[in-house]
Amino acid sequence: MVFRCVKNMGGEFILMDTTPEQVNEYVRKHCREYYEIPPDVVIFRDTRIILESPMLVGFKVKKGKILVPFTKRCMGSFLVEIDAAEEDFEFFRNWSEEKQNSD
Repeated sequence: MVFRCVKNMGGEFILMDTTPEQVNEYVRKHCREYYEIPPDVVIFRDTRIILESPMLVGFKVKKGKILVPFTKRCMGSFLVEIDAAEEDFEFFRNWSEEKQNSD
């Protein structure tokens, strides 16, 4: 499978060249619903979400937006806000639930 760059998902960069802690703090502050995802495991919309450490993906359900973190090894952590459909929210909810059940 060929993986796309997270920049190709479109959306607006909220945070750039920051730390995982700052990304998580922003998501907690601005989203009512969020889920922790582990480094380099989740593949969303044919894009591998590469992270330096576990980070939060946040939902703005009423606005139809998801805040997706990612890390560029030489540039730090980023947070991008992308348009989302209900199946995108369900993807992360189901992924999180499956992960909890397997632990």
